[in-house]
Amino acid sequence: MSEISILNRVAIGDIVRRTAAKNPNKTAVISGDRRITYKEFNNDCNRFAHYLLDLGLEKGESVATICGNSWQFLVAIFGIAKTGLVWVPINPGVSFNEKAYILSEVQAKVLLCDEMFLQGKKEELLSICPELIVIGNGALEAEKFENKLHSKQTLEPEVKVADRDIAQIMFTSGTTGTPKGVLINHQAVFIASLANIIEAGMVKDDIATLMMPAFHCAQHTLVASFFHLGATVAIIQGFEPEAFMKTVEREKITWMFGLPMMYRAFLYHPSFKKYNLSSLRYCLYAMAPMDRKTLEKGINELGCEFALGSGQTEMYPATCVFKPEDQLRKSGPYWGTPSLITDVAIMDENGNLLGKGEVGEIVHRGPNVMVGYLNNLEETNRARQHGWHHTGDLGYLDEDGLIVFVDRKKDMIKTGGENVASIQIEQVLLSYNKVLNAVAVGLPHERWIEAVTAFVVLKPGEEATKEDILAYCKEHLGSFQVPKELLIVTELPMTTTGKIQKHVLREKYQSLYSNNPV
Repeated sequence: MSEISILNRVAIGDIVRRTAAKNPNKTAVISGDRRITYKEFNNDCNRFAHYLLDLGLEKGESVATICGNSWQFLVAIFGIAKTGLVWVPINPGVSFNEKAYILSEVQAKVLLCDEMFLQGKKEELLSICPELIVIGNGALEAEKFENKLHSKQTLEPEVKVADRDIAQIMFTSGTTGTPKGVLINHQAVFIASLANIIEAGMVKDDIATLMMPAFHCAQHTLVASFFHLGATVAIIQGFEPEAFMKTVEREKITWMFGLPMMYRAFLYHPSFKKYNLSSLRYCLYAMAPMDRKTLEKGINELGCEFALGSGQTEMYPATCVFKPEDQLRKSGPYWGTPSLITDVAIMDENGNLLGKGEVGEIVHRGPNVMVGYLNNLEETNRARQHGWHHTGDLGYLDEDGLIVFVDRKKDMIKTGGENVASIQIEQVLLSYNKVLNAVAVGLPHERWIEAVTAFVVLKPGEEATKEDILAYCKEHLGSFQVPKELLIVTELPMTTTGKIQKHVLREKYQSLYSNNPV
């Protein structure tokens, strides 16, 4: 490494080091009744870093995690970042076979795993990964983890880290059924997390939720943003509407990040008026559209700002922000404006950039773009054709230059000679006052090629028939957009980050119309 690259060091682990030096006694993490200061947190990160280095691991080798949110997990994430090793977060919700595949693919040297996710597979995991550290809900295992830390020194590890060094390999969420390892360098995370501070209105006095999984790029980069500032993150394990509202009231949460379905769950909860939620000043949502009724209720009754953030693992989020001032001014599936560090354009299949109102693929450029896909040069080259990162999302620029999302390329429903955006149908379904969650897919059909098919989950305690909901759809959609069939289900297949797995529904119901054409 050259002297100039050392002088220009950009490293994720430096975030907590710098903040701890400036604000040692500020609370960094709230975990139940536990309060962890920045000094304590940074010391624990250093201890974990030394634990890994003392194992003889070399820069660039992989350390994997299968963890839910906990203070130990945060220590591991930022401890790994201090070592020059590569963090490989594995979604606990994927199958054991997929976990084993990822561990083998990255040749992980160490695995940090919550006790509850071992699945009785400890010996199998040890056969793939030579070092297994168990943490989690078990008091004994948590104590063992702390003992590992306290036996190590708190000095900053002497490791040379460069901005273009690989920091993370994150595997795509599997909404298409085929996860790919995304190579992300220190620069991408560091710069994206700084941009988020401005784009998402963060301040040093914020007390923010850590409710979405920290193994996901969106929550991870937001935590890094708050750590830059010296703000506080409050770990909320699981989501239950009333328990969440109690936490907001008790901890005086100011800034939250959640899924639209979470907002709907607590805003329409019978006990909503019972709790003092006035500390909330900024509400970020992502992963799915927010129906206008819920958005209006949230803005009016909470009295705080709402914004939508978008991005993807390959282009470290946020890449676009639908800002508070536009939430009610614009209506539809808006992604808003590019972040400070991102160029966004609309491109046709031949690499030509399109003008306002023309639908094409949404493409990005910026310092937060991935290095590439692990062991997959073909997909890497496909994703960066014509000098832009290709998202696989369709959209257009409106008359004011704001980005409007149309659909995932693969999710566009081709029915009877028409192209139907699934998100447009989903927004109508979500605006029906008895629907909690909804999704639309195209299923094979002899006449229509693909038949528009909807799946809905009703709000707890609500009753509605298929005919009721379809009648509502006919009032708000064109005839070719109205679902040919609608199934009321108790739950939808989802990733742990809240994305509906449409490929699961397509596979399960692919023969729906074979014996019963509509």
